[in-house]
Amino acid sequence: MDRSTIFLLFFACTIVNAASLKNNYAHFLSMDEEENYLMYWTTNDIEQTMDFAISVKTSGWVGFGFSPYTGRMPGSDTIIGWVANGKAYLQDRFAPSHTVPVLDAQQDYTLISGEENNGMTILKFSRKYDTGDSKDLLIDTGTTRLIWAYNDNDPVDPQTFTKHTKQGSRSVNLFNSLPEADKPPLPSDTQYFDLLNPDVAIPSGDTTYWCTAFKLPEVNGTAHMIKIDPIIQKGHSGLVHHILVYDCVFDEKFHGSSHDCDSRNMPQGLRGCRGATVIGAWAVGAEGLSYPAHVGLPLGGDKGARYVVMETHYDNPNREAGLRDSSGMRFYYTHQLRQYDAGVFEIGQATSPFMVIPEGQTQWEVAGYCSENCTRPNLPSTGIKFFGGFLHTHLAGYSIVTKHYRNGVELPEMLSNRHYDFNYQETSFLKKEVTFLPGDQLTLICTYNTAKRPKVTVGGIATRDEMCLAYLLYYPKVDLSVCFSSNNYIHYLNYFQTLKEAGLTPPYNKYPSKPPYAWNVIRNSTIGKGIHLKNLYELDNSVKPQQYCAARNHVLLQPSGQMDIPKYVKYHTNQRLQNSFTETTTGAASKTHFSVLLMCILPLFAYLLARQF
Repeated sequence: MDRSTIFLLFFACTIVNAASLKNNYAHFLSMDEEENYLMYWTTNDIEQTMDFAISVKTSGWVGFGFSPYTGRMPGSDTIIGWVANGKAYLQDRFAPSHTVPVLDAQQDYTLISGEENNGMTILKFSRKYDTGDSKDLLIDTGTTRLIWAYNDNDPVDPQTFTKHTKQGSRSVNLFNSLPEADKPPLPSDTQYFDLLNPDVAIPSGDTTYWCTAFKLPEVNGTAHMIKIDPIIQKGHSGLVHHILVYDCVFDEKFHGSSHDCDSRNMPQGLRGCRGATVIGAWAVGAEGLSYPAHVGLPLGGDKGARYVVMETHYDNPNREAGLRDSSGMRFYYTHQLRQYDAGVFEIGQATSPFMVIPEGQTQWEVAGYCSENCTRPNLPSTGIKFFGGFLHTHLAGYSIVTKHYRNGVELPEMLSNRHYDFNYQETSFLKKEVTFLPGDQLTLICTYNTAKRPKVTVGGIATRDEMCLAYLLYYPKVDLSVCFSSNNYIHYLNYFQTLKEAGLTPPYNKYPSKPPYAWNVIRNSTIGKGIHLKNLYELDNSVKPQQYCAARNHVLLQPSGQMDIPKYVKYHTNQRLQNSFTETTTGAASKTHFSVLLMCILPLFAYLLARQF
């Protein structure tokens, strides 16, 4: 038998094994870029177990495990398995350090089968979500950090292992990934178009938001966009932080316009597009998005997108000059229309410096509300159905929870990630679609850790600032697309004045060339652990937030863009933080200083009006 025949047989066997595993497991993931280490899994919520299969290009031992949300080996719950002389072996181990994991006295992984063929090792095994073993980690919802390794040789004996040949880590959402069966093959008439930045010369600042306007292809009627892939320029995975594509209506003459979103060169006719109706979203660590078989984003026609603005966030902390980028997104579409038009619904807290997160906190919560004031008049009587979404904070965020209320009663959580990984911002899909009726409320709760930050963190567009947002996927498509709440700045003026009087804010004239002044003043302030911390906590939990409720191009769906929410369901306050206050207070100062209003608020809202509202 010649080499080519052997290769073809090996290749055929590999394809058969991969196809068989894909058919027998709900989910599939490549752990490495070369696709030498593949993982398959299926969840069983009734039995509270998870079935796994790993297929690795090796004839030696393979390792797999759960990291304690670090992506590192110490503290990990691991297995090591191999096949020798036709017999499969699997050991439950744990890793106290960067050494060979220790054999666990309680073996909680069940080996189902193992085989070794043509240089491939396949192991199938299962484990309970919660084994009750202190050496095992809980298989939990949200982002899971997996670690993997393999060697080209079997162990010398069941207790002696040579060092791995290759190893790595990978974040994944084990419970809310779209099953392979729900990813239908692309229809025969599928076409695609690319939205790419035109070789943008990226400014040398640490944060740049770049906007490019496009007229979308004419599709002769209505089509459905069913798949979206990021196109990230090679070597720019650390530079491109996120990309958002906004459905908008603008004059065709702006097609091809490409500017720094926040510069004076940004055409006035495009400024109302940002922050409105999202049709495509990608962030660092994510892959492409395939829509389930019954939904598609409309393109053309009466309801579909015709013009868009693509917003690209460039993160350049080293302020490198001379960088150029042509990243963007690819949209696949078909005229074989699906059952429902899908939409994207954005919720959270509006990004502004009045979203204040104190320094030195291991747990500080921020809430954004979409209240009944917005949902009751703007949703059909039958409601809409949520089927997935994309959650977003920056570096300090570690938990995002979406709460759902009806008639003041809390329903099951809808979309949550208590182990948020900034470097893995993947779209999550609900196991069961959630009906959202007129009058229902959504509350997005983001939790932050600023323990190692010496200064206040504020809501802002820079990666080192913070956001609290969710982009929820739903059907059928309606006009409502944005439902934010924001902290009413009037009630925060007195608080900032007390910080100024206590010498906790820098002089207002310290940043004369960097408007808006509010961001730079507040983000360089300190709050401490006493009276000012308590005052901020009480302010966040006592003042009624304002509601912003809008459709495409920020067309308001309420009489005013910023109205106090007269009736809304508050989330549970942080009792642990309440108990940590050591000083008493009579509340924020009672006087308002015109200098604060003039120097801080007016430049801020001029900026916000130009950028978002």
